[in-house]
Amino acid sequence: MARATLIGRPGSAGVGVGRLLWLPPSSSAVTAAARPAASETRRARDPAAEKARLHAALEAAGTELSSLARETASRAGDEIGAIFEAQALFAADPGIIEPALAAIDIGADAAEAIDRVTAEQADKLAGVDDEYFRERAADLRDVGRRVVDQLLGRARPALHRRDGSPAIVASDDLDPSVVAVIRPELVAGLALAGGAPTGHAAIVARALGIPLVLGLGPSLDAGLDGVEVAVDGTGGRLLIEPTDAEVRALAAAPLSAAFAAAAADATPGIDELPVTLEANVGSVREAEAAAAAGAMGIGLVRTELLFLGRSAPPGLDEQRALYRRIAAALPGRPVVFRTLDIGGDKPASYLPAEPEMNPALGVRGLRLGLNRPDLFETQLRALLEADPGSPLRVLLPMVATVEEVAAAREAIDAAASASRRAGAEVASDVRLGIMIEIPSAAILADAFAPMVDFFSIGTNDLVQYTLAADRTSPALAELATPLQPAVLRLIRLVTEAALPFDRPVAICGEAAADPLAAALFVGLGVSELSVAPGSLTGLRASLARLEVNACRDAATRATAAASLADVRKIAAELVETRTGAAA
Repeated sequence: MARATLIGRPGSAGVGVGRLLWLPPSSSAVTAAARPAASETRRARDPAAEKARLHAALEAAGTELSSLARETASRAGDEIGAIFEAQALFAADPGIIEPALAAIDIGADAAEAIDRVTAEQADKLAGVDDEYFRERAADLRDVGRRVVDQLLGRARPALHRRDGSPAIVASDDLDPSVVAVIRPELVAGLALAGGAPTGHAAIVARALGIPLVLGLGPSLDAGLDGVEVAVDGTGGRLLIEPTDAEVRALAAAPLSAAFAAAAADATPGIDELPVTLEANVGSVREAEAAAAAGAMGIGLVRTELLFLGRSAPPGLDEQRALYRRIAAALPGRPVVFRTLDIGGDKPASYLPAEPEMNPALGVRGLRLGLNRPDLFETQLRALLEADPGSPLRVLLPMVATVEEVAAAREAIDAAASASRRAGAEVASDVRLGIMIEIPSAAILADAFAPMVDFFSIGTNDLVQYTLAADRTSPALAELATPLQPAVLRLIRLVTEAALPFDRPVAICGEAAADPLAAALFVGLGVSELSVAPGSLTGLRASLARLEVNACRDAATRATAAASLADVRKIAAELVETRTGAAA
């Protein structure tokens, strides 16, 4: 039996085992109890300099949060990224900045001023009897701590064990921005003395597939640092020094009854829809969640997440080990690794780059890989060496021309030769695919089809570039949807070009989780839909009600439509009619 079991509440489903890593409670420049009143604060020696320091720290914090929003959106979806976009707005809010500047005028230094103002305003929000405002209070405190850290030159805590062994990160509570930068390959789970299931920390943990247990109370403290524990995020328990038998029992337990029900009802409709359901992942933990959810494979591994949020790129050994573990999570099932997709809205601090007027149209994706052959070769070698006995599926992002694909093939051959010279065994069965994100790639799909083994359509960027609509702009949300007739016609170009060469076509954007869009994608001839692990159950249920001929008829009418409203009406009629028939 475990030495002890702490009972809390489920926060994020799953099981994690590792040594507990205790993080002290988040703190600002001054604790709330010791924070002086404005009248008691010693006057700063140079108010003008303190104001300049405050403005610089706020700007730096805002930049960090905007970057975190983009990275988290690519990793866990736009809804999660929006949490940090909202925090970035706090860092530029005159309602926060002006009172902080006023506090400097009457004597506070920059750190004291922003600490006091954010704490006072957060206390007011927390006092409102509304969950929305209480979450804004937590976000505001998170922003305040980040700005104070900037001002004091204080590093954020290390979120992994120094020896690289799996950690269970534990604390009284965690800011959502702390959870967002956790590397799941190093952190097996989270345990909190407090916290709330509806809090942003829990929401982010669920989106990233990190097991979390909440509300464990004062028995969870620094005295457990370094102790072997097991997090049961499904049952809401923390086992201290569990036995091997207890760990095996936890791992064998089903994640939820919903998965079992979905698996039992996994057969699509009457005509057996010709579509494979896969998952998009960015970590080992997400790959394991995909396997538990019944994914038929991994349609997209976002390898760039390993490259972000660090001061130097990962080396050959680190990359190879991670890719091997991801592939091992779904033995015998296909896994597609997208090569480095950074640049543009996903910058890396260790890659100096010339300023770009429009980074979305700049040196990013495959363009960056070809421009930085040192980075590209290391990643390709890691992929080739990770599981040499199995087929390797490599996906190239941001492809615009056939010349780029030819150059990438040469780079793969060169990487394989380098690995062999180093005495490493490499994959002999390498299947190359391209992302269809740029309209030119869709238009030239017939030229690409003989050169590649599969296509994967990234709906977010394809929509953005086709409609000239920034996908991160709320004002353009109605315009930036894959249900636009122009986008559907481009997708049809790809599926028609792929058919004579028997090339699979996947949709790897989260649009595939939308029942209306998924039905039309199937009708257009898309053969694979890849979504977040948590979306698989709902997608499987929605597709189970459809017939392929009805989907094809609806897709034909949708691509002939002239307006978004017409497409939505066609798709809604298809889904609602089949739902009613199933009922």
